[in-house]
Amino acid sequence: MLKYKILFICLSIGLVAFAQNGTSSPYSRFGYGILGDNAIGAQRAMGGVGYALHNNRQINVMNPASYASMDSLTFLFDIGLTYQNTITREGSLKENSQSGSLDYIVMQFPLGRYMAGSVGLLPYSNVGYSFINSIDNGSDSRSGDGNISQAYVGVSGRPFKGFSIGANISYLFGNLTNTSTGIPNDGSSGMFETMLKVRDYHLSFGAQYAIEWNKKHTITLGAVYSPGKALLGAYTSTYDVSSNTTIDADTLKMKNNYSLASTYGGGISYNYDKRLTIAADVTYQNWADAKFTNLLAGQSQPSKGQFNNRLKIALGAEFRPKNMGGNYFEHVNYRAGIFYNRSYLKINGNDMDEIGATCGFGFPLATDKSVVNVSFEYINRQCTPVKLITEDHFRISVSLTFNEMWFWQRKFE
Repeated sequence: MLKYKILFICLSIGLVAFAQNGTSSPYSRFGYGILGDNAIGAQRAMGGVGYALHNNRQINVMNPASYASMDSLTFLFDIGLTYQNTITREGSLKENSQSGSLDYIVMQFPLGRYMAGSVGLLPYSNVGYSFINSIDNGSDSRSGDGNISQAYVGVSGRPFKGFSIGANISYLFGNLTNTSTGIPNDGSSGMFETMLKVRDYHLSFGAQYAIEWNKKHTITLGAVYSPGKALLGAYTSTYDVSSNTTIDADTLKMKNNYSLASTYGGGISYNYDKRLTIAADVTYQNWADAKFTNLLAGQSQPSKGQFNNRLKIALGAEFRPKNMGGNYFEHVNYRAGIFYNRSYLKINGNDMDEIGATCGFGFPLATDKSVVNVSFEYINRQCTPVKLITEDHFRISVSLTFNEMWFWQRKFE
């Protein structure tokens, strides 16, 4: 009964903490905020790779085709939290901020010998910032918060040895709020607020093909695709003049005003003796074709070309000294990775780039199946050709993966 109590406690903590914001960045003011990549657990410490990874002890939401690799008697549960310290620089100004959040709650379970399913809750994007600019005869205060979450259900099957396919259907929901307040030295302040209320579905598909030889060498190819679509929900703009206590509010449908980009991803991994894994991923999203009505910039009609096409390249590795025998530290998984991300955001005509380095560990519990994953990430975010604001993010992520044979029944007591 202990594992059920632990699971209940994790779910209770997760449901309370999931609404907390997971970012602190002035750049999240633009578009849909800072996007997530569905990297969880071990993938966080490996540069965010995952398209060609399949492991019967870890859940991989990045490619739903990976679910079918799990043991048909096993139940997997994974919950992850992140603490982040951000240093923001603009010219001679410097600011330090912290944020923390629950990243995800996911589960995976067998649906037969060659099929498996997964359900969970993940972030799609996050908005979180607050700053004040000086203007003539006053100041301009800007703040924003919120997130778009995705609750998903996925299924995967293995039609023949080495090849698997899978799909996720997600329900996107959440609110993104941006507020701009003009505060004159004399006179009344005015507030303009926009809120996107997203309520929509999203699809993603994946495939993996593994080639094994000599029982110790495996190369896996992976691919994912998520179609672009119009984004449904509602957006509200509010203008409040405090002196007259008047409020002007306008609520409209998001359809035909906002849309999401298509996602194309490919990856390759090499595994030696189930101890060494090296993987590489490439992700491309055609955000330049997405519609977006920028209410903060005074737009009343949607337009394309407000974003850049996104490109991410990631490399990662994992090493475990021994599978059998040896001391405890020879069973620990040691991980590292790097990545480059050209963001979809376009800031005043400038591109935004991210580079990052990661490392971490997978500490096995007493059963050597359940694992505590710890990852450390450094991310540098800045614009080109004009530098604008520079951000340095230091993240610590901790996740707990339960791996239990809940579908196995004893024949003898």
